[in-house]
Amino acid sequence: MNAGPFYVFFGILGLMAGALIVWFVLADHPFESAEIPGGPVDEAEASLLAKMMSDEGRPMDEESIVRLLRLHGEYVEGRIRDELAAQDAARLDQERRQAEAEETRAVQEMAGRDVG
Repeated sequence: MNAGPFYVFFGILGLMAGALIVWFVLADHPFESAEIPGGPVDEAEASLLAKMMSDEGRPMDEESIVRLLRLHGEYVEGRIRDELAAQDAARLDQERRQAEAEETRAVQEMAGRDVG
């Protein structure tokens, strides 16, 4: 009996199995959740954290803890980064305008000195 066709069949089967294993290891699977690790902030969590902080000698009120957890959630979601990027862009634009105004003022002063 000639075993040639079996070698081809099992060779193709081996390549498919290897490709499947590589895909499982390296692929970004759609069934992997990109869920944010925080979630909603509830009062039980805030009171527990407030108690733990006061037990450690660092008392903190529950409202501050809730605000801090919400800010952390916004940071993880990326909303704070966008806000900070917009603030940085506005600050850089303001600094650029001030530098241009100072340069214009210096040029005008130099032109006034040259005329006189």
